[in-house]
Amino acid sequence: MFFSQLPLLRRTSRIMVMLLTISGLIGTIALLPSPVSADRFDSASYTIQFGNFNITSGEKESTNYNVTDTVGQTGAGPYSSFGTGSYFIGGGFQYIYPLRDFEFALSSLVIDLGELVPGLHSSQSHTLTVSTRGAGGYKVYAIAQHPLQQSGGSSPIPFTTCDAGDCTTSLAKLWTDQNIAGFGYNMTGQDVPADFTAVGCTPATACFRAFADESLSQPMQVVMSSSDLAIDNQSTMTYKAGIIGSQAAGSYQTSVKFIAVPEY
Repeated sequence: MFFSQLPLLRRTSRIMVMLLTISGLIGTIALLPSPVSADRFDSASYTIQFGNFNITSGEKESTNYNVTDTVGQTGAGPYSSFGTGSYFIGGGFQYIYPLRDFEFALSSLVIDLGELVPGLHSSQSHTLTVSTRGAGGYKVYAIAQHPLQQSGGSSPIPFTTCDAGDCTTSLAKLWTDQNIAGFGYNMTGQDVPADFTAVGCTPATACFRAFADESLSQPMQVVMSSSDLAIDNQSTMTYKAGIIGSQAAGSYQTSVKFIAVPEY
């Protein structure tokens, strides 16, 4: 909706947040008659040679203990790294065995930045919560569909470059000058990237990054991560936008995708 005929222009901005949680892992349990021999499996997209069948695996318990084990696994572990390579494989029963469910939640799925006024930044936040229930940790990635823009892609509000023009999609810098326009985000709380807490980022909400831009095929960026067990670990993502006086009046929006990946 446009307000260009009104004396006071109203510019509204809304970020639509979409949640995508990836928790699927690959595992195979096979019961075969004796004797057992290796085999070859082929398809249009993969080849498996000399597949390993464990000697034994499962849960053992008594009145005094409860353990899980895998005996005979020769290829357990992660291969490649999610988000940085063309593939990722987690192999082996013990490698993918979770203590409990992996959980990821956002406190709100809609962020409304309200009316944007030149020379005055507008901000809004929500909370990210992660529980891994496994000792390998996790990573949460984020990427924006495109900059804040009107329908049809017109009059975009570009991603911030911060006060000195030195912040990027992977490096947070000071953005406190209300006259510097743009759109970006800040992270505070548990398991946030170190650049948000670096020397000079005082107060904690002073440093911002630009979002990775999916429309330009930029790589998604880690916004929370840990190599340890996480139980209800929380961080706050604060979105901020500012405009210049010549910004066209209207309603602006984008979407931000989150991908949460457990690492067992």
